[in-house]
Amino acid sequence: MHMELKDLPPRMRKQALKIIAEEDARRSSALKNLATAAAAKAKAEGEDFDSRGEYEYYIGEVRPKLKSGELKSCERQPAFELFPAGEYNGLKLRAIRYTADFRLDYADGRVEIVEVKSKFVRRMQRDYHIRRRLFIEQYARPQGWIFTEIITADSREDIKEWKAR
Repeated sequence: MHMELKDLPPRMRKQALKIIAEEDARRSSALKNLATAAAAKAKAEGEDFDSRGEYEYYIGEVRPKLKSGELKSCERQPAFELFPAGEYNGLKLRAIRYTADFRLDYADGRVEIVEVKSKFVRRMQRDYHIRRRLFIEQYARPQGWIFTEIITADSREDIKEWKAR
């Protein structure tokens, strides 16, 4: 027999909702403690990451490949110039750059550019899609590089907390 909250009498439903809310708060607190520990560990190791997603990708994917020799090198925050600074009819034009999160150079010669973005940041950076496309067309495709985009579920609050550590 399968029961749902709406099937319970009002008093029992209220009690069940209270238990669910307490469990959600406990889980949320545990996740925040893990994020705090991860940020502290990263800083202690001399690494400073913009987000938990970048940290987790580095610890879970990059570091093991560096240790095994599969990766020759990892460059963090590589910047690529899409358009140089200039001037047009007296209007100063600033340089336009695309900065990825990681450039991975593999021992077999492959190059992979990795972008780790939260859903929140991806929405807020309205020109990201254009800069990403320009980067792919000007750098990645002509040179045969791999481009990997990882979308995380970080919220505005998650990002703010991470940067505050």
